[in-house]
Amino acid sequence: MFGKRLPISTQFVLLLVCVLALNGGAFFLMLKNVYLQELRAQAQTVVANVEAFGSWVAQHGRIWVREDQDSFLGRMDVQPVNNPGQTTTFYSKNPALAQREFSEAVAASESPAKFRMTSLNVMNPANTPDAFESRALNNIQSGGLPEFFETVGGEYRYAKPVFHTAACINCHGSADSAPQDVLTRYGSENGFGFEEGDLAGIISVTIPQRNILAGSVSMFGFVGIAAMALSILVILWFVRRSIIRPVHELTHMADNISRGQEADLDVAAIPGNSRNEIDQLKLATSRMKTSFNLSMRKLKEARETAQKAIRVAKSLKAQQDQQNKQKDP
Repeated sequence: MFGKRLPISTQFVLLLVCVLALNGGAFFLMLKNVYLQELRAQAQTVVANVEAFGSWVAQHGRIWVREDQDSFLGRMDVQPVNNPGQTTTFYSKNPALAQREFSEAVAASESPAKFRMTSLNVMNPANTPDAFESRALNNIQSGGLPEFFETVGGEYRYAKPVFHTAACINCHGSADSAPQDVLTRYGSENGFGFEEGDLAGIISVTIPQRNILAGSVSMFGFVGIAAMALSILVILWFVRRSIIRPVHELTHMADNISRGQEADLDVAAIPGNSRNEIDQLKLATSRMKTSFNLSMRKLKEARETAQKAIRVAKSLKAQQDQQNKQKDP
């Protein structure tokens, strides 16, 4: 319906706008998928680093540090062999405590990716899961998922399950057999009762999401966008110059020919073997014009001949009638 009410140029512009909109939408979805895959890869890298750090601490059971009197499990005074009179105090940290402090150091850094460890049965209240982490824990536990991720409030949230190993059960098995310093710091109510292979919790990663459209503009730059806009203008110029304008001229000429009016169609510069469809249409229109003019000339000649024959017939008939009157008595 609209194809009969609108000129070809308008139809072409509307079609081009629709194609650009569809391509833009497809590009946006494709770019969004690629960006989310990149965020997922970043989150998996963070998890791998955290797991590697925790494994390193677990290999040694605990790590001992100096000058940390606020966050530790146990303490030990050591006297150097070469200086018995000097005492140095060391403070112990198990893998979970070391990883939590590692997460706090990352949170205070300029790194955009942050992480924390949490569980449905936390030993430290500071590790209580938030809304996303609760959903992740429930879905991972009920569905046996290898990972869980969502986009929440402009942030990419990722969760990877952590399972208890034999080394973990030393502190998170029965509260009766847990180290005394663990009980002293966290009590005996929460974080116990696990067995080897149980879901310990998750490593939760948070990465801020950038604006994809703004990122696309930044990626392509104004020069690239200007080049794309220029390419579209070139296409429009070509279609108007090579198709729409010649078709409009041919339509006007064909209308004049159909009305018996003069139609100037210059085809002298068009080679006979041209493969351009517009050139072929012009040549066909020129031949049609020649054939139409020839037919009109022949029709005019035939009409003149017929009129002359009618006049001769009328003259002969008049003469015959005159002769008949003279013969009658």
